[in-house]
Amino acid sequence: MKGIKAANSLLINGGTFHIDSADDSVHSDVSVTINGGTFEIASGDDAIHAEDTLTITAGTINISKSYEGLEALHVDVKGGDIKLVANDDGLNAAGGTDESGMTGGRDGMFGGKGSMKGGMSSGNGSIVISGGNLYVNASGDGLDANGTLEISGGYTVVVGPTQGDTSTLDYDKSAVITGGTFIGTGAAGMAQTFSDSEKGVFAVSVRNQAAGTDIVLKDKSGNTIIEFTPELNFAVVILSSPDIISGETYTITVGTQSGEFRAS
Repeated sequence: MKGIKAANSLLINGGTFHIDSADDSVHSDVSVTINGGTFEIASGDDAIHAEDTLTITAGTINISKSYEGLEALHVDVKGGDIKLVANDDGLNAAGGTDESGMTGGRDGMFGGKGSMKGGMSSGNGSIVISGGNLYVNASGDGLDANGTLEISGGYTVVVGPTQGDTSTLDYDKSAVITGGTFIGTGAAGMAQTFSDSEKGVFAVSVRNQAAGTDIVLKDKSGNTIIEFTPELNFAVVILSSPDIISGETYTITVGTQSGEFRAS
């Protein structure tokens, strides 16, 4: 059922792995640490699962099929090249149950700083991304932190669907971005954005857009900061980069439509 299973901690420093499993492809009842290696994974459940902590510092991980891509109470991505497809959540810090509720909006934003999708904090899990390249294609929530989410580095891309009870970011307590680049698209109905940031953030509702529609962010001098083409339909766009300055005005073009927005 499982590809590689450890009753205690599991440490992988290298190697080449091709895993096609009915249950978790890589599983530990305690912790998983991956410091290198090449992985081709297709899983009927979680691609990589740890009951407590999952740490990835390096390696090339391609997850072509999974129910949830990376799951643990604490998910810590420090490096590596990770690309995953998930039928449910891309990254899941399984420290509690998801909450749902109402979101507000202002100035083209949804769920601005400090707003939350859920009214009560219910989890003690965490997702921390400090490096690496991470691409998430999730039919559920992109980054689901039943607790807290923190991004301080790396290059993270999340694409999610427009249908269903899903969101690009889903967190109970806080989602803070202090560095790195984040590009996210997905549904509008349950959308959340970062609760706090040190760099500029855009969270814009763009109505329903077809997959393959270009998104371009330019500064006031016409320099392209971010350019991205989602492979799934989308209704919201979340962008953050070290090149985005809070309070400055930028132009966001989605397909044939453009608008000026001030970075929060």
